[in-house]
Amino acid sequence: MLTDFYKESGQIAKEPWEFLQKGVELPENPETWDSSYTAVSDPSAQPGGIVTILEKCNEDFATMEADTKAQEASDQDAYDSDMQEHDIEKAKRSKESEMKSAEKKRLVEKAASLEKNRKHVSDEHEATVQYQKDLQPACVEGDSTYEDRKAARTEEIEALKSSQIILEEAFKNMEKGEEGREGDGFLQKKISKH
Repeated sequence: MLTDFYKESGQIAKEPWEFLQKGVELPENPETWDSSYTAVSDPSAQPGGIVTILEKCNEDFATMEADTKAQEASDQDAYDSDMQEHDIEKAKRSKESEMKSAEKKRLVEKAASLEKNRKHVSDEHEATVQYQKDLQPACVEGDSTYEDRKAARTEEIEALKSSQIILEEAFKNMEKGEEGREGDGFLQKKISKH
């Protein structure tokens, strides 16, 4: 639009195929604000030409756009690379988590087993301590001495041995008896009630 405007005002030369128009001519000593706008300077001349400034802005914008697209492509490549590394790290951490969960389960089961074993041993220990306490009055604090208890055991053993001998002799006499008749070792009498 600016180019068309300046071409219409005569500040920018028209192409040969365009109509020729004259620009606004200023008097040699123009009065301020007496005439219409005649342009501050040549629009295509630097440093003040607006078309040149716009063209420079357009070039700068094109350069910035190309740089931005290149930066976006570079950022996308970096993003894809980071995501790939993160996916690998995530898979690694997931596997570690799975392995640690399995190890935790194994250790919890082992701890439960050890706790059960500890409870069993503790119960046995308590039973043993209670049994020892129960034996204290009879074995240690009893009213008889060790020698008295030893003598009583010896007498009991002797009585059992003599009973055993008597029983053995009784069965030997039974075996020596005649056929059809009981031996005279163990006699049984039947008492009939008439």
